[in-house]
This record gives sequence, structure tokens and C-alpha cells, in this order.
Amino acid sequence: MTVRGIGFDARLIGALGIGRYISGLLPQLAQLLGDRLTVLANRQDAALVRALIGGSSHLLTVNAQPYRLAEQSVLPLTLLRADLALVHFPHYNLPLIKPGHFVVTVHDLFPFQFPEIHSGPLPRSVNQMLMRNAVRKAERIITPSAATALAVKQSFPRSADRVVAIPEAADDRFTSRRNPEAEAAWQMRLGIRPPYVFYLGQWKAYKNLPILLEAFARMRPTHPTSQLVIAGDDPRHPEVRQRAAALPEGSVVLPGRLPESAVPDLYRGAALVVLPSRAEGFGLPVIEAMACGVPVVCSDLPVLREIADGIATFCAANDPAAFADAMASTLDAPSNSSRRQLGIDRARTFTWQRAARQTVEAYEQAIGVALIGPVLEEYPGPRQDEDLQVER
Repeated sequence: MTVRGIGFDARLIGALGIGRYISGLLPQLAQLLGDRLTVLANRQDAALVRALIGGSSHLLTVNAQPYRLAEQSVLPLTLLRADLALVHFPHYNLPLIKPGHFVVTVHDLFPFQFPEIHSGPLPRSVNQMLMRNAVRKAERIITPSAATALAVKQSFPRSADRVVAIPEAADDRFTSRRNPEAEAAWQMRLGIRPPYVFYLGQWKAYKNLPILLEAFARMRPTHPTSQLVIAGDDPRHPEVRQRAAALPEGSVVLPGRLPESAVPDLYRGAALVVLPSRAEGFGLPVIEAMACGVPVVCSDLPVLREIADGIATFCAANDPAAFADAMASTLDAPSNSSRRQLGIDRARTFTWQRAARQTVEAYEQAIGVALIGPVLEEYPGPRQDEDLQVER
């Protein structure tokens, strides 16, 4: 029996969180599916996508930007001509006109939980409509965590038998092997000095950055040499810069959106990584920090407990005093190599190889056809470029 191809929409590879998901998953899907995989990409991203998938999988460039009219007109025609058995959309922006079978990844329910992330009534309504459409029409709905899977099932009860939780992972750049020269170079370039507390992520309201800044302000009198580094940027949230400016000069660094090559070294050079979010779909910074052997202080959310229970220090998301105490205690504590090693070991159990295999299984369930043969489950052992023991 001839199996038609599997499509994967990579048009959002340049986005922050979704881009990390796409770039982590795609190489492994290409390895598993080979020439059965066709990847859709914008023309400007074609070289990047080709580098990720290698030469055996197919690349189809499209002129249909996400969340634009062409996505609802040009893209369905492109998919019809491609004659694919199934297309995986890694976000909920699949076409309202549905030519064929689809799998969708729903990373979170924030358009409903935090509608203010979309500016204005029309974008909020459109995003909610697109998510309802995706959940209603997709043959399988992939979520990055059991907590998010439960939320989808509760919000969309008719979807329950189509939801599957497939955890994300830290990619192979995130290891505990230190590179002091690279760390120092990035710190000098960005105006960072140790010891620093590192936040990496968006500035949207649910990320809770005002609470983080308040917590740092409470902590700094007893730790006057410490810095807070808040990566990212969003002009829609001027309150972050305003609150940072109220703190002593040089105590908060806002380096903007970081080059991808800088991120692992900035993790490894940090005294701790903090994630104060009110909600998360998965929490990639937590697992990436753990993979780098760096202590984590984060909000006490079910999804973050899935990843880091017994390793991170958890705080109530609305309690700046708790975050201040946790950050101070982490800065003051002697190096705990056993706990850091536990974080490294836990992070190793989350792999993009396993995520890709489970994703292909979701494709197979959606179309009722086997795409690959059975293989032994990979052992998440030590990476070749990583010491077994972390040194800080």
C-alpha cells in the first residue's frame, strides 16, 4: 500500500516559543519519516528549514503568512495540490476550510485564559475562533504536558479522546559543560556581571514580570552585587522597563531578544534561572536550565511540577516575598552538585527523539496507517559532549 506524504507547517519557525518547538521536533521527524515528510515554509525561512530537515525530506515554500488572509485562501489550495495524507500544524492557525486530515499542537489555552494577550476585541475573537476550529477539526490534538491536556479536555469535552500529551525537551545545546570564555564574552557584550538571576521568555502579562521585579527589589538590599537579567522585549508592556528603571542603575539588564547562540552560555553563567509565570503550557526555560545544571526558582504550577518536582524551588505566583526569599536562599546556598545532577538527569528523560516518535504515532492513529516500523525506545543516557558530573 502506498502511503501519501505527511506535511508539517514550519511557517512559525521564527516565533519565540513555537519556533523552539518546531526546530526541536523537525530534525527528528525528518529522520523518522524521510521522503514521506513535506515541510511547508515561508520563502525567507527556506534555508533554515532545509538545514534542519536535511536532504531526504521535501521542502515546499508557500506565500501565505500566518494569521493573514492568504492563510485562509492560498494555503488550502496549496495543500490540495500537495495531496498529503495529513498535515501537522504546530499552532492552532489551521485553515477554516479544511482540505484533508490534520493534527494540531495546542500549547496552551491562553487565548481564553488571558485574552488580553491579543490587543483589541477583534484579534481576541479571531484567535479564540481559530482555536475552537482547530480543536473541533483536528484528528489528533497534541499538548506539551498532561496539565495542558487536562485543560483542553475540560474546556472542550468532545475532544477528550483525541488529545495526547507529548512533552517537549531541551535540545542538545543545553548541557552542563562550561565554556568560561564564551560566557565571559556574552556577559561583556550585554553588560551582565555575575552573580545574576536570569529570566528568558515573553513579557506578556501572564509571565508575571512585575512580580519578579518586585521580588528582586526586595532581595537586592541583602545582595547588592546581584543583577537581574530579563531577556526579550515587548513595547506593549512598558511597565517592565518602567519598573526596571526604578531600581538602582545597573541592577537590571534588559538585553532584548537574544541570539540563539548566546542562550546556553547565559544559562550556564547564571546563579539561577527564574520563571514566575501565572500559567505555562510546558515551561521550556525550566528544563533548559536543568539540562545546564543551573538552579531553578519557579511558580508552583502543575505543569512545572511535571518537569521539576524535587529539583526546582516552587513559589506561589502572586507572592513576591516568596520569590525574594527563594532567590536569596539560592544565591546564599553552597553549590549543591547532587541536586544539580538530579536536574540534569531529569532533563535527559525529555528528548526530542521520543517526542518525534510519539508524534508519528499520533499521525498513524489519525490516518490509520503505519508510517515507520517498531524500534527500541532510546535510552536517555549521557550526551557525548557532556560530563557526567556538573561543576559550578
